[in-house]
Amino acid sequence: MKSQLLDEVIACLPTGKTHYRYFSGAYASRILSMMIPEQVELHTLKQTRFKRLLEHKTVKPIVAQCGNGVLERHALEASWLEPSQPFLLSVNRWGGRGERDWYQTSRGGENLVLQLNLPAQHQRQFNRWMDPSGDSTLNGVWSNHPVQTDIEQSSFRETLAWSRIDLDFKTNEALIEEVQSDATRKVIRLAKHYQQCGCSRCIERLNYVKWFEPYLKLWSEALLCATIEFIVNELGIERIFMHTAQSGWKVKKMGETWRAPRSLYSDLPKKFAFKHTYAAPEFLLQTRCYQKLIRKQPDIDFYQLSMNELKLRLAGGELCHAA
Repeated sequence: MKSQLLDEVIACLPTGKTHYRYFSGAYASRILSMMIPEQVELHTLKQTRFKRLLEHKTVKPIVAQCGNGVLERHALEASWLEPSQPFLLSVNRWGGRGERDWYQTSRGGENLVLQLNLPAQHQRQFNRWMDPSGDSTLNGVWSNHPVQTDIEQSSFRETLAWSRIDLDFKTNEALIEEVQSDATRKVIRLAKHYQQCGCSRCIERLNYVKWFEPYLKLWSEALLCATIEFIVNELGIERIFMHTAQSGWKVKKMGETWRAPRSLYSDLPKKFAFKHTYAAPEFLLQTRCYQKLIRKQPDIDFYQLSMNELKLRLAGGELCHAA
């Protein structure tokens, strides 16, 4: 998007610390609660692709209590399980006037970045087991990625993961360009090293890895859930696209060295009931770079989740049989 638009968007967003709490599988009830009307008949919902959310272990107990066969939205909104993990959300920006393939954006301009940050307790654990000097961070104070780096700021929180978002208010669309975590990759790499070494110092540092383990398991679904809620609730956009592995590599002109794990752009969106589509975001179709690409490679695909899709289909008496 253009930098001026991004300036305006960031100026309108909440400032300071935005608390966000997440438990494993929370996305199932949260996505459903955003998509259904006040109430919906279960047998109708089970005939849509959103059946996968109903069958999630965190939603099954709620469905079991629907003796009249009607699922009410407030029951989903009230869903809560422990243990849960605390996060802080913040926004940033990414991109600029340089080469588009260096920034890995689908079109020229900048992306809005949503950062999923660890709680203050993380830095205490990191300083205790990893860096008693307090001068370092997990991501590194010189990171070239959109993470928090200014350790001197009182508001500093280590960025666990981030998503990059392109958007267009005219077409009511957002494209999730990327979901990524440098922090988890580094912790996994360090854990292997410490286990192989086995010296007393490395064994001691495994205490930090143990503390970090819940975040290794949660980060991708917590990030995507937070991103969807952010796009819908803060930006007011209902039509959400996400790259497949193929579209991400091709549209963003990514070399093999920089390609993210395929599962992040296949298994993850499928969990959230995104549908597979060959329809691109309208704002992307309007760009010359994308028009040029699809003339040579017309099979570019995406994932799509329209937040009003289910309500419209239910209101019209139609069923959503999309894959």
